[in-house]
Amino acid sequence: MPEFHENNTADPDLSKKVYFSILTLSFLWTLMIFLAPLLMHSGDSFKNISYFLYIFFSKVCHQQDDRSFHLFEHVLGVCSRCVWIYTGFFIGTVLYPLKYKLNNITPPSVLLLIVALFFLICDVMLDSFGILMNTFFSRSVTGFLIGISLPLYLIPGFVKFFDEVNSFLRKKVNI
Repeated sequence: MPEFHENNTADPDLSKKVYFSILTLSFLWTLMIFLAPLLMHSGDSFKNISYFLYIFFSKVCHQQDDRSFHLFEHVLGVCSRCVWIYTGFFIGTVLYPLKYKLNNITPPSVLLLIVALFFLICDVMLDSFGILMNTFFSRSVTGFLIGISLPLYLIPGFVKFFDEVNSFLRKKVNI
């Protein structure tokens, strides 16, 4: 059984490392989305890096031109919904410490995530069945709702996971 600190929280120093790792990775991920068209626009040797970024993001997004934002007449690394999922995730990560302590290991009620997911699924399904075509606005809003919600669950989950691993390893070393 892991040893938690007071009030069911994790080690504060470890929690800061986990939080800043997630913050840094989400910033870099979001930055790469906007770097793809910027580097393509810059031309010359930067195009090779841009091609790599587009191929990288093609594994997580359809990148359909008509469903994507453009920068310098080049499509962003991902579609409009994905842009807002990742941007929302980054913003949610930035805002997380305003509501929760970094060593918090208790996520909020899952209801928030269910509501955000409900709107996203409705947007996709209504479009898929031809009932109501989704738009850049609806894709952006539903993506942002999911994106900004996810850090509320993932940060406490990762903090708890790494705190338990750290506690386990400390016990093994002391044996």
